[in-house]
Amino acid sequence: MELNEISILHRKIRISPCGKERLKGVSVGEKLSYTFYEGVYEGISMLFLQPRKGNPTPRECGITAERLTTLSGLPVVFILKSGPTYERQRLTDKGVYFVMSDRYAHLPMLIALEKTSDRKVASALTPVAQYILLYHLQVKSLKGFSAKEIAGLIPYSYESTTLGITCLEDVGLCEKIQDGPRRKILRFPCKGMELWKKAGQVLISPLEKRFYCEGIRTDKEYPACGINALAHYTWLNPDPERMLMLTSKEYRSLKSAEAFDSPNVFDGKIIVEVWKYPVIKMAEENKEWVDRLSLALSLGNDDDPRIEKEVERMINDIQWKD
Repeated sequence: MELNEISILHRKIRISPCGKERLKGVSVGEKLSYTFYEGVYEGISMLFLQPRKGNPTPRECGITAERLTTLSGLPVVFILKSGPTYERQRLTDKGVYFVMSDRYAHLPMLIALEKTSDRKVASALTPVAQYILLYHLQVKSLKGFSAKEIAGLIPYSYESTTLGITCLEDVGLCEKIQDGPRRKILRFPCKGMELWKKAGQVLISPLEKRFYCEGIRTDKEYPACGINALAHYTWLNPDPERMLMLTSKEYRSLKSAEAFDSPNVFDGKIIVEVWKYPVIKMAEENKEWVDRLSLALSLGNDDDPRIEKEVERMINDIQWKD
């Protein structure tokens, strides 16, 4: 069924099927895959493509848009069916113009994505967002990196990474800026200690739960955390117990395999901390200790003046990567 109008952010505009002259040079495959329309929005003439089946991938949209823009001299806009947030984000990151239902649009003169939706704006960092921020501060500066490039550095999918970046944007800790027609990169409002302090009110403790056990039946090595990790970074003496950090996924796997000897909440030879995100490190790096900033956050409820002093010393000794 041919369209004669579409709604962009609740505003209806007229469109009409493209004539043969406009489709000159369009491949047979493109004609079979899309219905072509012309329309004007905010004084700009555009070529609208409606997929005949489901939404094409963002990569396919990017390739098609680049070719047809060169051919027609008009901005190419895809009329897409409703899709998840990460799909809209991937389309935007690739510089693809689109309208999706009547609430989301990315067009030459505007970007109306998350801020026009009904989603709840973040007031604290998610585990993924915090991982990205602390990676940027301690491991490798992410200034000038795209979401796709960041996803290649951290243990999260592209979709999770884009949502993490959106969370960082919500709380004012980064922004995405256009870098060419099809690429967006990160920019941070400040650096190092200043950025760490700016993040103060939205940072979360990585600690999910803590328990004791007498042993763990596994050959895998886990990074040290707690007081013993603090002792590694400062002048503090370590405690006699082993202190290990597991991710939630690692904990569930070991628990399912009944690998913990005498787990309890009172005492034992090993103190296990289950964290909300993995150890922050370079890919393939064997990390023996949790990172300094996450460690500081995990010890945030410890009111021992001796520990508070050493945490402060540890943070002051950080060599910021940005």
